[in-house]
Amino acid sequence: MKTFNVCGVVVIAYIICATVNCNVYHNATKPNNEWWSNTIIYQVYPRSFKDSNKDGIGDIKGITQKLDHFVDLGIETLWVGPFFKSPMDDMGYDVEDFYMIDPMFGTMSDLEELIFEMNKRNLKLIIDIIPNHSSYKCEWFQKSIKQEGKYKDYYMWRNASNQDEVLTNSSVTPIAPNAWVSLFGGPAWRWNEERKQFYLHQFSKEQPDFDLRNPDVKQQILDIMEFWLDKGVSGFRLDALKYVYENISLPDEPFVPGGTNISDYMDIDHIYTTDQPEIIDTVKEWRAFIDNYSKSKNSSFPRLLTSESYSDPSILMEYYGNSSVPGVQVPFNLALVRFPKDDHIVESIDTIIHDWMINLPENAVANWVIENHDNLRLASKFGAETVQMFTALKLALPGVDVTYYGSEIGMEDNMYLRPEQVTDTNLAGGPKVARPRDYQRCPMQWDDSINAGFTEEKKSWLPVNPNYYRLNVEAQKKIPTSNYNFYKKMSQLRQTDTLKNGDLQTFNITKSIYILKRSLIGHESYIVVSNFGSESETVILSNAIRNLKNELFVYLGSANSAYNPGSVVSTISIGYPLQLRPQSVVVLTDKYIEPESPVYSASSVIKFNTKLISLLCLFILAKCIL
Repeated sequence: MKTFNVCGVVVIAYIICATVNCNVYHNATKPNNEWWSNTIIYQVYPRSFKDSNKDGIGDIKGITQKLDHFVDLGIETLWVGPFFKSPMDDMGYDVEDFYMIDPMFGTMSDLEELIFEMNKRNLKLIIDIIPNHSSYKCEWFQKSIKQEGKYKDYYMWRNASNQDEVLTNSSVTPIAPNAWVSLFGGPAWRWNEERKQFYLHQFSKEQPDFDLRNPDVKQQILDIMEFWLDKGVSGFRLDALKYVYENISLPDEPFVPGGTNISDYMDIDHIYTTDQPEIIDTVKEWRAFIDNYSKSKNSSFPRLLTSESYSDPSILMEYYGNSSVPGVQVPFNLALVRFPKDDHIVESIDTIIHDWMINLPENAVANWVIENHDNLRLASKFGAETVQMFTALKLALPGVDVTYYGSEIGMEDNMYLRPEQVTDTNLAGGPKVARPRDYQRCPMQWDDSINAGFTEEKKSWLPVNPNYYRLNVEAQKKIPTSNYNFYKKMSQLRQTDTLKNGDLQTFNITKSIYILKRSLIGHESYIVVSNFGSESETVILSNAIRNLKNELFVYLGSANSAYNPGSVVSTISIGYPLQLRPQSVVVLTDKYIEPESPVYSASSVIKFNTKLISLLCLFILAKCIL
């Protein structure tokens, strides 16, 4: 910052753009849009969304009761977490029957009603498929133990390293085939006394791994998909995809640099149990299957494949496939979920966006995930003030957004759970780095009634966050500057041609200021300016962005920004340049936005003539010189 005193007039000039890092991404969104290419996928965690039958657990009917919530927000696609029959050792990701709905969530007729009501509202449903493993209670695993028919090799069975000794001497302890460790802690192999072999479990011992190299298993996955497609679902999320194959030779895995503990998952470099090359061919086969399904049904829309894999972007780009042999349409981009809270937040965000956009295959669609059921909620990780900043960021980016339930109101992790209330005992990565995932899975906060309107039962399956009395949907609907209404307005903005089809430019200005610009020839532009810092900043936009008008209008400002819709800001140093409070964001446009409310402060509605101000300053300077 430089300050000059001219004849008693203090002129402040902020020189912030000497080292601006600018990236430009043309045709950031697929021009021939499919129904999913600009959609918001809203993740419903069914246990925690809405309880309809007063048992304290969310269910399918509860989702049906709240469909108008999604319509109001501009949500088009629901991803509902696993509702298959399960002993719930891993909260439904351990499936006992892939063709049956668990009674705690309802019945098949409840699902059919949900899909019927969604179709009336032009909403689409995608559900989880878990191709890596089943529950140990699954009929297929029980038959595999007994080596019955085709199920004999459905799972990853291997002999003990000392198999001959074990079979001849019952007192000999079986030794695992190798030293692989489970993501949830401990060895990845479990001895089955009846079959006299080890089975692999990359997750808990209650989740035996399928052998996806077995054609019968591959066909089984396709049969599961077809069953649910016939029920009316519009697509799938493929869970834990990076784990579905292992190196067939079973070599021990090396340590990561600095790693020393062979039993600690985080100390091991999992080059033989994750991201094996066969995955790419398999997702292409699955894509071909759902495309053929859509064609065979004379469907008016293609089905969608999404995938979960915390893999390097270079690997996820391969998931997309290519124009001749396509793969997954939306391999979830989870980099924003995992990036750390530190002093390099702007640089980290810019790098993540750049790495994804620069490597995106031609005609592929980008996607952005910031929260999910396995990780900290945004408000708890970065603070409540950042919620609207990240909402503006992710909903202004091109392509698909994935929103975790409660994100629209800025729900926080419930850190008040007592030890005896915790249900999640599977600590991913081992106890050294993990914590129970219950904190971010607590019930949705609908209103200020008992249990936040989630259930009328006295006790919900997990306690509601104590802040529900003020942080809930109904309360926020009444507050124009709330997280809910901010989310809703950003969702509406995504329907513009600019955000659907426009270019993306990013500007890494300082350690605090980050800017996105969306533009499309012949249409208005939108500029998102965020201050991730701890101090107020004056931003001279013309120093960073070329060919801007001298004035821009505020489309939307965060509650703490002091800017209302319709406010005018100067893009040059003379006039009224953007003054951004810490942890605030504004969305600007070069098109005048008619204010929705008649009540604004004087500074919000005056359109300043920057040329007149410039002449006035020159006149004052001339008088001083004379």
